[in-house]
Amino acid sequence: MVDRAIDDKSPDTLVVVSGEGFWTGSSTLPHLHHFSGAEPSTWGRPIDVFAPPAVDREGLRVATTPIRTLSLSVTPRRLALLGLVSTSLILLVIAVAAFPYRGRLGEAYSPLNHFISELGEISVSRLAWAFNLGIVVGGMGLGTFLLLLASRLNGPFKTPFVAVGLVAGVSGTLVGVFPMDYLSTHRIASDVFFLTGGLVAGIFSLWLLTARRPGFTRWLLVPGAEVVVVFGTFIAAYSTYHPANPDGPILNRPTGLWGVPFLEWASLLSLLLWVACVSIDLLRQRTD
Repeated sequence: MVDRAIDDKSPDTLVVVSGEGFWTGSSTLPHLHHFSGAEPSTWGRPIDVFAPPAVDREGLRVATTPIRTLSLSVTPRRLALLGLVSTSLILLVIAVAAFPYRGRLGEAYSPLNHFISELGEISVSRLAWAFNLGIVVGGMGLGTFLLLLASRLNGPFKTPFVAVGLVAGVSGTLVGVFPMDYLSTHRIASDVFFLTGGLVAGIFSLWLLTARRPGFTRWLLVPGAEVVVVFGTFIAAYSTYHPANPDGPILNRPTGLWGVPFLEWASLLSLLLWVACVSIDLLRQRTD
């Protein structure tokens, strides 16, 4: 053990020693308390934590030095890869489930007149398990992406973005947990996702529009505005949709373009495009 001069400290003094521990007691009877665990790893980003200036609280004077602690670093590149991988996974499982799909009447799947969630209907879709698993994993990835993205926001828009992003991520994940075979629960999760998905891009766009130095290109306002418009149009159209059999299979499906499921597809794709655009812009930023 390295000898340290502590005689200049009066009794009842606490001295923090970086990397080793802290001394307590008087100069005649010192005692070293070791920090638990190994030295901070070089993985991640270590930060200095400073205690408050020396104060006198109940007769105890405190002298401190910086303590090195570990903090996980989420670089723009890592966050961008999370967004791109999550969106790519969702698109992949959609394509995988759509090609072999045959409906109750033997029809092939078409985004022009089929809802997205019909790909996850276990009693109909041949690869429903792949679709639902991909939605769960992709939804968790997008939810995590939004929460980490919130750390780059500031001002009054940060808190609502966190709240809406959390709800959108959880509800989107639950769409895969409760497929259309559990229609009442599935409908709640799906409705919440489409209500909050547009708000995510809208709140981010408002922050981007008002922030002085946002760190993001303002061209992201274009896909952000597109999300808000498309989601708003879909919600308006969906509010007028009253199926003949609300708790059963879809009856009298149009053979051509059907506006409600087509707008649902447009909403999801616009949101995934927005996430991809934000991720690409993150790749352009300098790594912290």
